[in-house]
Amino acid sequence: MKRKVIAALLLGMAITVTGCSGNTTKDTDTTTEAASDASSETTADSSSESEAATEAAERPDYKALDYVKLGDYKGLEVTLASTDVTDEEVEQQVETNLNNNDKSEEIKEGTVENGDVANIDYEGKLNGKAFDGGTAKGYDLTIGSGSFIPGFEDQLIGCKAGDEKDVKVTFPEDYFEKSLAGKEAVFAVKVNDVKRSELPAIDDEFAKEAGKFDSVDDLKADIRKRLESKASFQALEKFNSEVLKTAVNNAEVDIPQVMIDDKIDQMIEELAMKLETQRMSLDDYLKYMNQDMDKLKEHYAEPAKENVKMDLVLEAIAKAENIEVKDIDLQAEIITMAQNFGADPKEVYKIILKEHRVPMLVQSVGRKKAASFILKNAVDPNEDKKEEAKAEDAKAED
Repeated sequence: MKRKVIAALLLGMAITVTGCSGNTTKDTDTTTEAASDASSETTADSSSESEAATEAAERPDYKALDYVKLGDYKGLEVTLASTDVTDEEVEQQVETNLNNNDKSEEIKEGTVENGDVANIDYEGKLNGKAFDGGTAKGYDLTIGSGSFIPGFEDQLIGCKAGDEKDVKVTFPEDYFEKSLAGKEAVFAVKVNDVKRSELPAIDDEFAKEAGKFDSVDDLKADIRKRLESKASFQALEKFNSEVLKTAVNNAEVDIPQVMIDDKIDQMIEELAMKLETQRMSLDDYLKYMNQDMDKLKEHYAEPAKENVKMDLVLEAIAKAENIEVKDIDLQAEIITMAQNFGADPKEVYKIILKEHRVPMLVQSVGRKKAASFILKNAVDPNEDKKEEAKAEDAKAED
């Protein structure tokens, strides 16, 4: 099964038309040898290498620059989002931590209030007759959660453990079960017990229990640090995405329909492999989603087009900048793939050969190197202002 998952990943590496360009590669024999080095497979099957080389040689030599007229892709200006974390955000996270450490206790006296968890038995009837799905025993219902029919939970407020009550409700007109939509029902409900959350106080003792901190201030400082780290990561991800999107949008790309069709087929094959790991066939998935193959292809058409456009632009940039894929690049990629799937690099390499994905591996790495080139040359126009602000903050703290 792991073998099929890795094969699915290899599918994802491929540009729409395999062998789309030789622009970032050396000859196939060299790249195959590099992949062999990466997997430490010093005695690779020579016949497999030959098959991979032959397959690559027989493919049409599609060149990205035949379809792409590059626009600006160096020195692109995109503003990096703020990574500042407010005091309010820190306090919200403290509250979240507080709720995660609540202690629910059964109340022996008192009545159900909003926010309590009532354990109930219930039986629903329409015109005096029970209906499918309307009965349960020992169900924990959080009052005020809105998880039941509107009006149901409100009618339990004021009840106490041991109480029995008829709850009258009307199913919404747009209720998912059409046979119940818009109809009135009566639920015979028994309250078995009631639990109420007791939130701990936000003090040094809470800080110690929450994470071995000496004080609440230490806890908040740690939360701020983690939130800043998360914000920085998200800002960088958005920055990178916007930069690459800008480079692609600046280019003029004439995409042959065959490339889009091939990408759609590839995406469907990848979906089928992923479904197989979940013990579901593609046919069963389509039935479950109430789709057919034509609808699925239509669903993938636009993302396939965007993926092909991105791939072609990156390959064209790699060609324009004379970016080469070296042995060490392939080694790193194979090792990364192996780590992602908990596999031996040798196993990954063997599958690359078996699935004839050597050229695709080279192309994938080439596109990544082109993307890195674009990102390294991108500019945040507000960078100087941000540095000045940091310097001012540092002076103020001193």
